[in-house]
Amino acid sequence: MIQKLKISFYLLSSKMNIKGEAPIYCRISIGNERQQYSTGMYLIHNQWNKIKQQAKGSSPTAETINLHLNSIKSKLLDIEALFMVEKKENYTLHDIYSKFTGANQESAVTLIQVFKKKIDSMEKLIGKSYSKGTLTKFKEVFAHTLDYLIEIHNIKDIAFTHLNNDFIQGFQEYLLVNKNHKPATINKIIQRVCQIVWIGVNYDGAKYPFRNYKPLKEVKQLIYLTEEEIKLLEDFQFAQERLERVRDYYMFSVYTGLAYNEAFELKEEHIIKGFDNQLWIKMIRLKTQREINIPLLPQALKIIQKYHQAGEQGYILPTISNQKMNSYLKEIAEIVGIKKKLTHHTARKTFASTILLYNNVPIEIVSKLLGHANISITQKSYAEVVNKNVSNHMLQLSKQLESKQEHKEPL
Repeated sequence: MIQKLKISFYLLSSKMNIKGEAPIYCRISIGNERQQYSTGMYLIHNQWNKIKQQAKGSSPTAETINLHLNSIKSKLLDIEALFMVEKKENYTLHDIYSKFTGANQESAVTLIQVFKKKIDSMEKLIGKSYSKGTLTKFKEVFAHTLDYLIEIHNIKDIAFTHLNNDFIQGFQEYLLVNKNHKPATINKIIQRVCQIVWIGVNYDGAKYPFRNYKPLKEVKQLIYLTEEEIKLLEDFQFAQERLERVRDYYMFSVYTGLAYNEAFELKEEHIIKGFDNQLWIKMIRLKTQREINIPLLPQALKIIQKYHQAGEQGYILPTISNQKMNSYLKEIAEIVGIKKKLTHHTARKTFASTILLYNNVPIEIVSKLLGHANISITQKSYAEVVNKNVSNHMLQLSKQLESKQEHKEPL
């Protein structure tokens, strides 16, 4: 029996990353059939020996790459040798590639398989354990994962046994370069993929494959309105009714801290009279499934009275999509003269910062009102505001001490 499989390795320069490294691809063929996929290894072009199809030199990096390529070649040849015995001349390139990727193993747990099961389960638990927004985000992550498998690895699924740190680092780079996502978005996407991987690991008892993975560094900017900007926005007289409505919806969250989904899911049943005989919002936060209790400030109550609709569904505020909301807020910022990127989420940030923390509400209470799972989330998110508050208090204390010192009678 004659070996039919041909194996070659090459650099795909068209997919060079920001470091100037190109992915090393493997191409296998039998006759006119061809299949190529990324090996997960990267190398600078002048360090690649095109004739020998391996990395140049004897550096640790070169040795690691060459060992990996030799391992791939040996595994492919072993698979062909097995088929030559079992199937004689009747095996195909698809047979070899499927065996190599583990796609033909019915018992093998695969990434896409587990992803689909997770999404199916989430769809059944909408309104109970998951929100529609969370489901949408997981579906988007699923689409990115499938795109990565197809575009970079030329496969539609992958067994958990083939997942490694190169896979997840490659995915990170793909999202950064090919999808042009920001580090914060990429970290969220990979965080959700890792949740799926943990499920798969629990299925077959394998080791978690991404232990050495490090998230990208994020430069987070806390955007919120100052007291002056709040007043400017509240006092502005809009010529268009739609902009006035969106301004009011935004201000409702400025004075309640409700996220977009919660603000537009608010119903009469969520407005209760509290122990202090005042009106409170009492509902379950969709993101954390934690109960939130928020006292209704006068400004928020006025907006409820202005827009309350007694429709069949009983929602307090008329519905508007988050996309339109943010689009109109951009328009509003330009008209009013606020030099910040306004989104509905900045209303929640403004509630925590300008309305609460700058008015000396303790951070423990701020955390409770925001519905955070624990206070460390609040401290991390609003460290900048807390530090400014501490600085202001210390300046006041310093002035008080100086004043006392000046009025102190000499002995």
